[in-house]
Amino acid sequence: MSLLLRLADALNRDDRQALGLNLGLSMGLGLLANGMTLWLGRDTPADAVPWFAPPGWVAALVWIALFALLGAARWQLNSYTIIGVTLARTMVTLLIVVCLFWPIYSLSAVDLTIRLVGNVGTVLIAIASIVIVRQRSIEAASLITPLVVWLAFTTLVVIATMMQL
Repeated sequence: MSLLLRLADALNRDDRQALGLNLGLSMGLGLLANGMTLWLGRDTPADAVPWFAPPGWVAALVWIALFALLGAARWQLNSYTIIGVTLARTMVTLLIVVCLFWPIYSLSAVDLTIRLVGNVGTVLIAIASIVIVRQRSIEAASLITPLVVWLAFTTLVVIATMMQL
């Protein structure tokens, strides 16, 4: 069995090791993406951001917590054997991958329109994920909901920044 198939099998189990693996992998990738973005964007001048916009390191901490929730939601779906749970797990995995790109398109060097489109697209994927996951597990869907709230907030920050310029 290949390494990827063994990883997928380990991630899709319903035990504590799989929980640690789901949390560790999603949080580790989130930490890597946010850390890399903070490092790359350290010398770029910031836009005229509104007063309620959090600094980059606060946003990174929020994202690490959100990645933990997404990893927990993915793991929670492992305890179900109903039809469609594979699609729900796949949607959460896709959502994790899409969220890994958020720090990149949120850099201050990136055009505000691209940031807005990225936020709206990520919100739509998150809402679609909630709809699909909720049909299998209300608890797992509730773990994705804070992501939508955070993305709505960051979208408001981008809109307010656009209005200031």
